[in-house]
Amino acid sequence: MRYIIFDIDGTLTDTTQVDDHCFTQALEETFGFRGFETDYGHYENTTDSGIIHQLFIENHQRTYTEAERELFIKNFLVLLKDAHTESNDCMKEIPKAGKILQALCAQEGVSVGLATGGWKESALFKLSCAGISATACAAASFAQDARARRDIIGSTIQKMNSLHRIDMPLSEIIYVGDGKWDYQATQQLGIQFIGIDNKKLEDLADIVKIADYDELQLHLV
Repeated sequence: MRYIIFDIDGTLTDTTQVDDHCFTQALEETFGFRGFETDYGHYENTTDSGIIHQLFIENHQRTYTEAERELFIKNFLVLLKDAHTESNDCMKEIPKAGKILQALCAQEGVSVGLATGGWKESALFKLSCAGISATACAAASFAQDARARRDIIGSTIQKMNSLHRIDMPLSEIIYVGDGKWDYQATQQLGIQFIGIDNKKLEDLADIVKIADYDELQLHLV
């Protein structure tokens, strides 16, 4: 058996732009943060929980409470829903992502998982808006599970191992993502990486990249 784990924003769903916009607005409206770095790739952990934790440490010398987290998620989700109502095109699937996900879930000898730096509620909403069903995935982990992306991916691996009652060798685990932080997390974990070919990964020349999901199966043999 082989594990294939997918990121969501920019990997399965074309939602990075709307997500960043609504996330920034939610930070300002929920916590009153101003003048903070909005290129979120510069944060220690490029995850929703990691970014908010860092901003709270810098501004309040403490992390956020569970109540503050839940309030943020509620406000963030309202903004995402409003954005989708205004323009359905802001939350589309990456071409063929839903099809490949469905095919892999049905493929013998393959187990599919999700591991995203976003909150569970916002991630599932964006998948739904993009018309992608993740119900057949073996496991999923979100920003609620950890702050570091490597730990979110690790959480999905642990859940899949528990489900299948095996300890999958790291060499048999692939993570599909679209950012440098995704690649770095796989390096830290010692698992394989397949990148979505885009500007965020253009500086990484010696990695496997796909420009079309039809190419993915070529790297799974």
